[in-house]
Amino acid sequence: MIDARLWGKSDGLAKPYPVIGHLVDSATVCGAVWDRVLTDTQRRRVAEALGVELQQARRVVMFWAGLHDLGKIMPQFQDLAVRARPAHCGFLREAAYAHGRVNDSKVKMVRHEYATHRALPQLLAQLGYPVSGGRIARLLLAQVAQMLGGHHGRYPEGIEPQDLRDPLVGLPELGAGAWEGQRREHVAALYEVLERPAIPDCGALPTQVAVVIAGVVIVSDWIASQEHVIQRQQKSVDAHPDFGSSTALRAHARSAERMTSALVEDAGLGRATFGVNTFRDMFPEIISPYPLQLSVEAGLAGAVNGPGILLVTAPTGDGKTETALYAASLMGAACGTGGLFFALPTQATANQMYGRLVRFAEKNLLESAQLTLLHGAADLYAPYTEPADHGAHGDVDPRVLSDHEAGGDQGRQISVEASRWLRKQGRGILAPLAVGTIDQALMGVLPLKRNALRHLGLSGKTVVIDEAHAYDAYTHALLLRLLEWLGAMGVPVVLLSATLTGETARGMVRAYLSGADADAGAREVPAPSYPGWLFASVHSDRVVEPAELLRSERERDLEVDVRRVTHTYEPTVEGGRLATLLGVLDDVATGGGCVAVICTTVAEAQQTYDALRAHYRSRYSDDYLGWDDRSEEDRAREDTDAGPRLRLLHARFPARRRAEITAEAERWFGRTDKPEVRRPTGSRGAVLVATQVIEQSLDLDFDLVVSDLAPMAMLLQRAGRVWRHAAPAPTRPDWSEGPRLVVLAPVGKDRGLSVPASWGDVYAHSLLRRTLELLERRNGASLAVPGDVQGLVDAVYDPEFASAAPEELMEQDLRRMADDMARHALAGMVALPPPRMVRSLHALTTSDADEELVRTRLGVEAVQVLPVFENEAGRWLDEECSIRLPESGRGSKGRFTTAEVRALLGYVAPLAHGPWRAECGLAHVPPAAWRDEPRLVRLVLLPHRVTGGAGRGAVLGETRITCDRELGLIIHREGR
Repeated sequence: MIDARLWGKSDGLAKPYPVIGHLVDSATVCGAVWDRVLTDTQRRRVAEALGVELQQARRVVMFWAGLHDLGKIMPQFQDLAVRARPAHCGFLREAAYAHGRVNDSKVKMVRHEYATHRALPQLLAQLGYPVSGGRIARLLLAQVAQMLGGHHGRYPEGIEPQDLRDPLVGLPELGAGAWEGQRREHVAALYEVLERPAIPDCGALPTQVAVVIAGVVIVSDWIASQEHVIQRQQKSVDAHPDFGSSTALRAHARSAERMTSALVEDAGLGRATFGVNTFRDMFPEIISPYPLQLSVEAGLAGAVNGPGILLVTAPTGDGKTETALYAASLMGAACGTGGLFFALPTQATANQMYGRLVRFAEKNLLESAQLTLLHGAADLYAPYTEPADHGAHGDVDPRVLSDHEAGGDQGRQISVEASRWLRKQGRGILAPLAVGTIDQALMGVLPLKRNALRHLGLSGKTVVIDEAHAYDAYTHALLLRLLEWLGAMGVPVVLLSATLTGETARGMVRAYLSGADADAGAREVPAPSYPGWLFASVHSDRVVEPAELLRSERERDLEVDVRRVTHTYEPTVEGGRLATLLGVLDDVATGGGCVAVICTTVAEAQQTYDALRAHYRSRYSDDYLGWDDRSEEDRAREDTDAGPRLRLLHARFPARRRAEITAEAERWFGRTDKPEVRRPTGSRGAVLVATQVIEQSLDLDFDLVVSDLAPMAMLLQRAGRVWRHAAPAPTRPDWSEGPRLVVLAPVGKDRGLSVPASWGDVYAHSLLRRTLELLERRNGASLAVPGDVQGLVDAVYDPEFASAAPEELMEQDLRRMADDMARHALAGMVALPPPRMVRSLHALTTSDADEELVRTRLGVEAVQVLPVFENEAGRWLDEECSIRLPESGRGSKGRFTTAEVRALLGYVAPLAHGPWRAECGLAHVPPAAWRDEPRLVRLVLLPHRVTGGAGRGAVLGETRITCDRELGLIIHREGR
């Protein structure tokens, strides 16, 4: 007989809630998760692995989910309520529950999930689960114990053979006598309530199946553990004086069943189903689809019959995003996936894609499905977090959308608003639709706590990975491992790239195929055409490619003007970098137009901007105001005598200032068919000095791009910003006769390549040398885009590259390859093994790292700093000393609201970790009340003393850090 006095939940409740009640609740919720969240494909894979019918598989998984808290039936756990509920816990003094604690661990308490893990194998064996068939780790009952023992996020180590015979020998804390008997009774009772689920006659499940079930268990537990659920189910307990009897437990299960579907829906879980139509139906706003889009539509029709990987390579602006969304819908329907995850390289690109995905969902979802934005600052992105004021600006709320579909229910509202439940940390990946940074997926192949949730969230979706070329060797190695896992889980994948070497592309396709089938990884994969695409199916050896060579709507001849320059900012040095740049920019100074100058580092961009500002002041008088976005006088002038408008954009501005500059750049250089765009025209031009930040996330068009020397792929990416928009095309100045990229190549006294020390190791020197030599071999011949692109990108990595300086190149190549090998090796050390090589689930969650601090990309760590301006009146957030630094928030007990946190972080800027960090002291620590807010507690304050209306920068050892409105954070090292 079940003893319902054994409690499973107590904190915050009017009375303790029985363990058996929670076991039944969790099992019942699991049934709803199985029905409403898992796809047909996922359910079928589980059933096939278990060797049972679908309905039996459902009940087996429900049974397992219900057993997760069995370990709460042990003395140490039940003792936790003795002090708070002495009357209820009086039964623990009964003789049947006597427990000698002399053998209990004196070091730490045994956690209940670990107790589940150790007690369960014997109990499953008693039910009839197989106990033979190889080493114990390969037994299903041992794996189930690991899955349930990991329901708080970390899989325990494997069991020992003696645990099958008597777990009390190794873990006496479990308790003998009535404790042991009640664990057996609870297992038997749940087994009967679920109508005696089948006993699978199989060994351990494939890893990719086991982790999905583990994720289902965690989600079921979380939903069933909500306070309002327990309070409602407590009424069922109270209604049955004989609670614990078979009749009462079946009634309890029926009570839970009546609300489980609503609980899953309220959590925001479910599946997203897109209508699979023609490309034009899905994107009616595109009157004339690009050839790439039509080719993929025609080529995939009839070719997709299951999981596979689609690789799309095309220049920027050829419609890859729409192609990916169309293909993802088609591939998802063929594979029976229930959602989409769109992965991008940066937070800025993810934020932009969020809006695009909302609009796509509005037009194409068959029913409501929730959409989450996933990155470290998603909850601070206003369009995602703030409900829109429909009356204030006439805009439609981007989070709650409606559309009238032909043949559908008129007036039916399609919602993509993410629930509060899904917005909790770690849950967003479970939403049917998600867009975020690639890190959110890559963390699924790192041994982090609760990565079963990432496995569950990804396994039922189609995954799109954009900018697949944009990562270093370390991140690329993690990406290859992710592709292996996705292949093993049967997840259809779309890869997008503008500049990807043929061998790298083939390697990514092979990684996916090898995950799905070890033999498939050896399949011959052709090099992708450019522009072009290829689709490799898991179920077929055939690789589908375009029926004919594609032509790009953006075909053009790009003039690449390579200038060898000495790296000096002296304007009088002939052939120097500044003198050459001033000569190149003379056309915009006299004839108008829009130019981007892209620099290698923030410091170089700041110095370049400062030098240009000084030059224009000397040329146009000290009253030159083209740099000042606050000047009403300058805003009104359009004459040449006012001098070019000049702006600086990089990542080291405080967030709100960077957003202001970015918005202005989009108004100046964005698509002219957008109503907010006001492109500078006439005789007064504009110059934007920037770093790589404008390469990916901003849709900008310039009449000329000037760039420091960079690897070929990056130069071609930057060239995508020159003469970018063709329909409609902006008005061009007379001097701009076609797309032109000027490359400033640094050289030494011998006129050979000499990479400035200030560039550090931003780029591998061997790639810079190879790029420079390839470009100069063309002798000024224009570059055909896209015709020459793939050949140039591949040539940079050619092992037989014939260099004009072979010995120097060999030395540089060896350094580059050694660095790449080290990064690959490091990724191999930290990443999960491929699924087929996992011997124990324990290996999947061994790290104690905080996922917010996990690095999926190598490089100098960024510190979030907050410039603070101090005067006699106090501390301020702005140099004008008008916005006071808040010592605490306006919420309860001085806590900060989300809006207040967002406002504060608008003044924060990232700064590379360095010697200055070790010099920080109490003056750089946030106020005490900030410690309760995770977003604020890690900030480093940079005090600026305000004298004479200007802030003197923070001095940290030999480093002075100054926040300047036009330049951003300036780093100056004393004595240099």
